[in-house]
Amino acid sequence: MDAVSVSKVHKSFGSTVALRDVSFRLPKCGVVGLLGPNGAGKSTMIRMLAGVLQPDSGTVLVGGAPPSQVDVRSRVGWLPEHNPLPLDRTVQDWVVEACRSRGGTKKQAFTALDRCELALHANRRISALSKGWRQLVGLAAALAHEPELLILDEPSTGMDPLRRRWFRRLLRELGSERSVLLSSHLLDEAERVCDEAVLVSEGCVCASGPLTHILALSGGGDLDEAFVQVLMPKGPK
Repeated sequence: MDAVSVSKVHKSFGSTVALRDVSFRLPKCGVVGLLGPNGAGKSTMIRMLAGVLQPDSGTVLVGGAPPSQVDVRSRVGWLPEHNPLPLDRTVQDWVVEACRSRGGTKKQAFTALDRCELALHANRRISALSKGWRQLVGLAAALAHEPELLILDEPSTGMDPLRRRWFRRLLRELGSERSVLLSSHLLDEAERVCDEAVLVSEGCVCASGPLTHILALSGGGDLDEAFVQVLMPKGPK
């Protein structure tokens, strides 16, 4: 069974169609990039996988069940692009609370703090941290209960180049243990860490599959060139 199965999903907001006949799957392990331009429908799809939105038609399954079910939500970790952290709380208190709210333990929370290199910041207030470190607090909170599916939306925002390099190694480690869905505008980062990719534009899936297959669509180029060939086949106007 795949970690995620999305089949013929449609979603509209009033007269605006956000997703059209979207289908793809995520394996149980590996990093899959959900990639596309602004307004492509990526955030809508992510919110469905997190159980926040329901499709108008079609099916979204996480581990064979709808993500809106409470027991399924406990198997999902989500780091939103705009991560709503309680700035007055300490790093440790927040990660422990987030972990326990999803059925995890204090020990698991401490493990996540160590893994995200936050142990030295554990007793600091989140408000005192930079944007990059706050992203890692959000990651630790999403990861602490050891979810089967980890959804990361622009996770490296605010990180400096050295921290981003370390973060890419962490993503590859996480992908060896579970299914990771990575939404990012940083195509070079996605190319370095993703095993597979789903390319979306105007609410439709334009291409999906192993990254080697996606890159082949560029005629031997990089992921940026694949975007041009797949999402904008006629080139700039």
